[in-house]
Amino acid sequence: MRDIIDEWSKDRVGGLAAEIAFFALLGFFPALIVLAAALGSADGILGTAAATDIETWLVDQVTTVLGGDSNVEGVVRDLFASDNGSAFTVGVALAAYAASRGFTAVVRALDVAYDHEQQRNWLSTRIVGIGLTAMTIVVAAIVLMLIVVGPLFGEGAELAERLGVDGWFTVLWTWFRWPVVFLALIGWAASLYNIAPNHRSPWKYELPGALLASVWWTVVSLGFGTYLGLASRGANAIFGFLGGALSLLFWLYLMAMGLLLGAEVNSIIATRRGVILEAVPRERLDRWVKRALRR
Repeated sequence: MRDIIDEWSKDRVGGLAAEIAFFALLGFFPALIVLAAALGSADGILGTAAATDIETWLVDQVTTVLGGDSNVEGVVRDLFASDNGSAFTVGVALAAYAASRGFTAVVRALDVAYDHEQQRNWLSTRIVGIGLTAMTIVVAAIVLMLIVVGPLFGEGAELAERLGVDGWFTVLWTWFRWPVVFLALIGWAASLYNIAPNHRSPWKYELPGALLASVWWTVVSLGFGTYLGLASRGANAIFGFLGGALSLLFWLYLMAMGLLLGAEVNSIIATRRGVILEAVPRERLDRWVKRALRR
């Protein structure tokens, strides 16, 4: 515990988490536009009833976080009501830019957390940031399908009947959906720790920090949900959009802290076990990047 406190102070984890949270907040609203525009045109695939349920769920979440007086609720409803390809395109561009900037901050922060003196150059940092953005989109889509879209089609038995599968699907959906989500979260965090910093290490050495970060994120998110339930009748009801935006920023700040805490724990465990987290030589990395660009 003493080592964690010392590393926390030395690496300025609070300041690094604030930087990550700031860029994450910048990407939140473009991502919301993309999600609303995409789901608004998906009624032909999901069906009108399911699309309406998704719209209701998304508007409820926006209202809970940002308050009922914000204009964001009206924007989300308009995006569902219209087939606006330009909004989707602009949203994708803005979300991709903000997410890549956010993951660039994550790459640099994890290099600090792992005590790497030799960090990536500008080009390789951006390439890794874009790759992590793509990986995160895939994981987020899977998680969104499991915890949001899937349940809107009904419980396990009803969903199994819709899909035309046997009863075993009901058991899997009922008992294994949340463990799968948690394992996906651990896998995403471990992959982030393995890919983002400028080092090469076996993937298994990233698991302790990934498990700790996943537990941290779960507890923080449950607490945030409880707070929103209370704040909807308190501070957020008074301050409206400003209170909701500040609450969202604080949640992102705590989530970033959990990410960096896991990295600090991995670094400490590796040091105690005598594991050398070998940094990739910059010259070799530059050659890989140039060779990839020539292809």
